[in-house]
Amino acid sequence: MPDIEIRFHKDMLVLSAPIEYALERQGIDVRSDAEFVSLMEPETVHDALKMHMTAGAQCLVTNTEGICEARLAHKRMEGRTAELAAAALESAQDCKPQHLVCEVGTCGLPLDADSETSRAQNIEQYEDAVRAFGDHGFDAVLMNGLRSAADVECAVAGARAATDRPVFASVDLQQDGTFAGGSFEDVAAALDKADVAGIACAGDEQTLSDAVRRLAALTDKPILVQIELKAATPAEKKRASLGAPVPENPYALPDALADAALAVRAAGAQFVRACGQATPACTGALAVAVAGADCLR
Repeated sequence: MPDIEIRFHKDMLVLSAPIEYALERQGIDVRSDAEFVSLMEPETVHDALKMHMTAGAQCLVTNTEGICEARLAHKRMEGRTAELAAAALESAQDCKPQHLVCEVGTCGLPLDADSETSRAQNIEQYEDAVRAFGDHGFDAVLMNGLRSAADVECAVAGARAATDRPVFASVDLQQDGTFAGGSFEDVAAALDKADVAGIACAGDEQTLSDAVRRLAALTDKPILVQIELKAATPAEKKRASLGAPVPENPYALPDALADAALAVRAAGAQFVRACGQATPACTGALAVAVAGADCLR
């Protein structure tokens, strides 16, 4: 299905988790070598993506979170944006997903919201990153991990200048559901400029649901929820399996993710994604929970 936009406000959709955790478990230092792996070991990337798609993700997300030129420069890979984008697209397209979403993380440049020059520099970073993916072969872009309302505005403006595909924009919330980069109302207004408004949070089911309801009251756009996970220790898994609460790790078992998916759907979300130290089992738990369900707004 080539057009993800016709599914907005219709059926629930699951995005694939980032593959960095899978690469780490294979002994790869993703902080320094993630881009190298994309270029030199595309089969490793393909296999990691394929596992999440097999688990039930309808939307496959490219492993390009760090593709902005300013961030590549820190790894001495400046000038290779187009090469990385092409490699990521090929690895993902080979999986033949229903939808392909290109991820672009925050650009990393300082941003003075009151400076037009600073804004222009940030917009250029985002525009160049999105433009590197070309004119076809993907369904949407995900501008992820954005730091402030101004950063959201720059990311959306840059993406819109580079593509006519739908733009997802997402900010990271603190574990209690608050936004450290400014007021929730301001960032919601900025997210409303995108086609899909997103939040990422490590909070429990209630915290996520409350954040979704708050965002849904401030925008009529479809909502993406990214649930930040950390790998459970054996002790945490045992406690969770016995039905005991694990407040320090609310998603110690995949079943808890399924419950969270149902809760955020009830609160108004359409798109769900497991992030952080997420495994294909986590993606699968989300997919099973919302399989065949329509969103509620």
